Amino acid sequence: MNEQTLLLRQVHPNFFQEGALTSQAFMPFPKDDGHLSVYDHDQISPADSYHHYTVVLSFLSIGVWAVTCSEGNSLGLNCQPDPLETSPAHAYIDFGDRAEKECRKLAKKLREFADKRRRLHPA
Repeated sequence: MNEQTLLLRQVHPNFFQEGALTSQAFMPFPKDDGHLSVYDHDQISPADSYHHYTVVLSFLSIGVWAVTCSEGNSLGLNCQPDPLETSPAHAYIDFGDRAEKECRKLAKKLREFADKRRRLHPA
C-alpha cells in the first residue's frame, strides 16, 4: 500500500439513503476496536471486492466507494494492510481509541472524499 492506494469500502444499503451516501458507511462499529475494514485496491478490483463481500462472505452491499491512504492520513488515520485467511486483500483504517464524537467527524470527512470519487462498483 502507498499514499495513492484506494481503500475500497463496501456500503450496507442502510447507509445509502435517498440516493446519498451517509457518513455511517465510514464509521467503525464498537465491535471493530476502531478498525474500519476495507479492501486494498492494489490487490483487488472494486468488482472483485464486491463479489467477495456479497457472494463469498454473504454480506449486503449496495456498492463500493473508496478513499485513498493519503486522504486517511490527512485526517490522522493510519491505513494498514491486514490480510486474512478468507480475505488476503483485507486492510483497515485505524480510528484508534478516539471518542465517538470525533469518530463521527472523521467518518463525515471520509464520506466526503468517497462521495467526490463516486461509487466505483456497480457503476
